[in-house]
Amino acid sequence: MYKDGAVFSQILPEDYVEKSIGIKQVGRLELRALHPLDIVVTKIGRLDERDIEVIESCVKKFKLSKSQVLKRARKITYVGREENYEINLQYALKRSFGERSSTKGR
Repeated sequence: MYKDGAVFSQILPEDYVEKSIGIKQVGRLELRALHPLDIVVTKIGRLDERDIEVIESCVKKFKLSKSQVLKRARKITYVGREENYEINLQYALKRSFGERSSTKGR
């Protein structure tokens, strides 16, 4: 991740740091992890088989809803062909939630 919230081909909303989870404080350094929703929406950009496993695991472990994923996905900026992200998003939602989901309005 880059300083401005860019994760490869996605730029997270400005609130990604506030939503992140504190792990450990060492002096003035603070180790934080992305919120599970942000992990999911960044994995959707590339969406290889390992990414699908991580998405499904996050959805299950953190009890993420389809509406939460869609809402967060609409807030990111995808650097590249936006249609690719939409296709990946549809596929990830179908795999994780077992149904076709409309993502119109992105």
